[in-house]
Amino acid sequence: MSATTYPPPVDPGPPPATASNLPPWRAWTAPAALLGAFLGAFVLGLPVFAVNVMATGHSHITPAANVAATVLGDVAFVCSALFFAQLAAFPTPEQFGLRPTRLWPAVGWMAVGYGAFWVLSSVWLWLLDTSSKDHTLDDLGHSAAALAAAAILVSVIAPMAEEFLFRGYIFTALRGWAGVLGSAALTGLLFGAIHFDSNRPDAFLLPLAFFGFVLCLIYWKTGSLYPCIALHSINNSLAFGVTEGWTWQIPLLAVGALSVITLILLQVRRLAATWAPVAT
Repeated sequence: MSATTYPPPVDPGPPPATASNLPPWRAWTAPAALLGAFLGAFVLGLPVFAVNVMATGHSHITPAANVAATVLGDVAFVCSALFFAQLAAFPTPEQFGLRPTRLWPAVGWMAVGYGAFWVLSSVWLWLLDTSSKDHTLDDLGHSAAALAAAAILVSVIAPMAEEFLFRGYIFTALRGWAGVLGSAALTGLLFGAIHFDSNRPDAFLLPLAFFGFVLCLIYWKTGSLYPCIALHSINNSLAFGVTEGWTWQIPLLAVGALSVITLILLQVRRLAATWAPVAT
């Protein structure tokens, strides 16, 4: 009589983050982390702009300096979140949502969330009778080298850094105080505010605040930051491509960006495992 075989158990994915298993991050550290991020971005970017002025002899900021300063600003976003997290205890990648989740439920939530964002932003831009092109990218230059650097910045670096700070830290730190919807709304408003465009102040503020809100809900439903980073990257790739007038290049940029992000996050998890404190 042959032994009965059973299918392997299905991985249920990470447990949902409830108030009882959230990291011990105080709510006041959420706005403090955002303030620290901007202060760090200013401190790190100041030498770049100073060198730019000395090298060019004028105050006009070159695309190379803009890209370099923006990358350093994204580094400041990550460092600020890590600094305030370690005030409570040594942080782990899992506390920021850097943990796997089930693929197809995550894809489903991403599709629903992005569909809602797409409908709202389309209606909003139609009511304002304005273009969806983001002209803030013009400051990053239009040469081949500048476009490549800007594409990496927009589709790879910015999604990881912004999600780490806003969803990974700020939303999580606010959860115990404002609940899921309240913290998602506050985080969304802060997310929209940092993308404020003085040339078109009413064009992107509401849609991006709603996008930030949706990303918080996706993080809450999946228990992982990975779907948020992926959707943020896809959106930025699309926005970058539309602004540049691209067509077939857009999916190539999105796939390439997601591949690079995957490699980077795998290395981050390996490095974090070696840095974790050893219990004695």
